[in-house]
Amino acid sequence: MLIDSTLREGAQAYGVYFGEGAKRRMAELLSAAGVDELECGWMGQPGLEEFLAWAAGALPALAPGGTDAQGPALSVWCPCREADAKAAAKLAQGGLISRLNIGAPSSALHREKRLGLGLPEMLARIGSVVGAARSDGATYISVGLEDISRADPDEALALARAAVAAGAARVRLSDTVGLLTPLSTAALVRRFVAELPVPVALHAHNDMGMAAANAVTALQCGASFVDVSALGLGERAGIAPLEQVAAWLARQNGSQGRRYDLSHLRALCLLAAQAAKTTVSRHRPVVGEDIFAAESGIHVHGLLRDPALFEPFAPETVGATRRMAVGAKSGGAAVAAAAERLGVAPGTPPGADADRLDRVRAQAQRLGRPLTDKELLAVL
Repeated sequence: MLIDSTLREGAQAYGVYFGEGAKRRMAELLSAAGVDELECGWMGQPGLEEFLAWAAGALPALAPGGTDAQGPALSVWCPCREADAKAAAKLAQGGLISRLNIGAPSSALHREKRLGLGLPEMLARIGSVVGAARSDGATYISVGLEDISRADPDEALALARAAVAAGAARVRLSDTVGLLTPLSTAALVRRFVAELPVPVALHAHNDMGMAAANAVTALQCGASFVDVSALGLGERAGIAPLEQVAAWLARQNGSQGRRYDLSHLRALCLLAAQAAKTTVSRHRPVVGEDIFAAESGIHVHGLLRDPALFEPFAPETVGATRRMAVGAKSGGAAVAAAAERLGVAPGTPPGADADRLDRVRAQAQRLGRPLTDKELLAVL
């Protein structure tokens, strides 16, 4: 279900240069997390064959399932050009990849401006490129229809049918500039799923902040695969974040969620951020440092009663820990719990607990942050 493109789409992001060591460690973590396919790069990328040779031998043993694990399917991307597709097919013939992803413009804008081709010429090119790749040894070919959100739906479907007729095993709908919404994603995916005899995938860009929602919607509407990357790294605003889509899947009933091991996601995202020379927001969904930290009175009170009241999943699921801080937004229950944890007896005179709460709030307000245990002891 999850095609991870951290090493292809993510590596194409502005200013991102993954070193070989970081690439291999990310691939190991992705395999351990259970992604279904690892898009390892693009044809012509320096060092691609060496990386694939390493990955084919190293990754299966790391995947969930122990000695019976197959590991993620390895794939590469290439444009809809016969020379590139034939070169990629040699990788498949040599056992370095099991899937080939070919990108083909579907909108008139992209066909005409990039390639100078009309619809009839594009139909012919898809057929010839897919056919050439199959003849040269590629058995699983996925054709990605680029700029699908600005394409004429009937023309895009004709291109998809041409790909399937030539032997494509999957059609990937690529929202190149992130214009789809969940509603338009639903309509698009349902139509392609209903009219094609092969699995459908979605590659959702995040230019409007809807990539994760669109990816989830695609899966709910019959798509078999969605593209993701660690932290959503990719061109411009990136694509659907792996950690968010995987966490949503893990919350669903049935085997589709249980196949993913979320405990590796924080380490993966921290490594990806370091390799990409960026940072992970403290409040980033699923992997942020502070998403299981609480200070406000109502939340701490609820967490003390039952963590499920204010947590979508246990922090241990993603390798995190729960933190309940005491500060200017805290209530009496939080201060009392902190005092008990620190071995401070409850206040006995009338109003003592209220006075203690006032002191805690005032000190936190002066400091502009929650109190440390040492600071808390000083005012209790």
